[in-house]
Amino acid sequence: MLDKPAMTEMGSCHRVLLFAATAVALVACQKQTGATAAAAPVQKASVAGGPSASIAKPLDAPPADTRPQPHPPAAPCVVTAGGRDPALPDLLEQAARDFEKGRYEDALECAREATRTDGSSVAAHHFRGAALAELGHVEEARTAFARALAIDPDDPEVLRSSADLHVRRLGSRDDLELALQYVRRALPRAQKSRLAAATKALEYEPKDREARREKGVALFELCRFDQAKSELSRLANEVPDAWAEHYLGLIAERAGDDVAAAAHFARARNLDPDAFKPTAQAPRSVFQKIVQEELEKLPPAIKAGLARARFEVKDLPEVSDLVATDPPLSPGILGLFRPPPESAATDARPTILLYRRNLSRAAHNDDELRREVRDTLMHEVGHLNGEDDEQLRDRGL
Repeated sequence: MLDKPAMTEMGSCHRVLLFAATAVALVACQKQTGATAAAAPVQKASVAGGPSASIAKPLDAPPADTRPQPHPPAAPCVVTAGGRDPALPDLLEQAARDFEKGRYEDALECAREATRTDGSSVAAHHFRGAALAELGHVEEARTAFARALAIDPDDPEVLRSSADLHVRRLGSRDDLELALQYVRRALPRAQKSRLAAATKALEYEPKDREARREKGVALFELCRFDQAKSELSRLANEVPDAWAEHYLGLIAERAGDDVAAAAHFARARNLDPDAFKPTAQAPRSVFQKIVQEELEKLPPAIKAGLARARFEVKDLPEVSDLVATDPPLSPGILGLFRPPPESAATDARPTILLYRRNLSRAAHNDDELRREVRDTLMHEVGHLNGEDDEQLRDRGL
């Protein structure tokens, strides 16, 4: 399966994929450059009620009056009535508020208090790592993210933040490759997490336009098209919204209403011409001709692979193919390798599919369309030959 976005995506909607793209680009650029390394202080902690020890001062330590004085205890993150310990949700909410306003020291203190309250809270370790990263304490941030992932190895938000740390703050080849692994692990849960996050945000602020848009897009990516249409239609009817119009166009296209789809796409281009640039126009006859010409140019080994499979060109992916995995495949996939059903005869052939509309949308001119067709064919034949997505990405497919 090959899934490649056609246009510039919303920053808040596809950050995980953007990290993947950044990491891939940096890996390519750094093939001949040296790695960078960072050293970090070690955080000292004490467990309440247990034994603790002071560190003995070295014999050559400076006089007491010249040594830095210890800091006074930090003020409580959340003040509660009666001096009770604040609850974990209150601490996390305050950490979030401080972080959003750029008060990273305050966010860090709230996150630390949250980890003392519940050391098994993924969110508490995540906030601590994020605040430490913003304050430049890279190694401590990495440790905090590692503690969060030790509790939930597949949390998509922590994986995304870890990937960002390794790409933007560290940057060696090993770090970039690790960031790619984090991104790949995050993807299966990303859309469900995205929907849950948007739904939660709307509980606090029902009119939050960004959260409503995020929810509609997540519903679309999860193949819940009727719900996505309802959410995005309400949004677009209130105030013009380019991304809502674009996804409404995709939904109309899937429903076979090309007139409505064209109207939605036109409104999206008018509202945001930079995000929605003209794409390749390839009617069925033109597209079939391009596919045939690119097939003839393929290496003999790729042609031999195609000869072992059924080959089809369709306008869009069928819902049954998309929802055959959990979570579903994106409706924007460019191609698909469909193995024979388990109940099929032993001589049954797999199927390789290309999706005309999605491929056309992924290209801005005929040359780009030809390249997309060729790369998608080679990608799906790679699956036929037993390669997985990771191996194909390593080969630039």
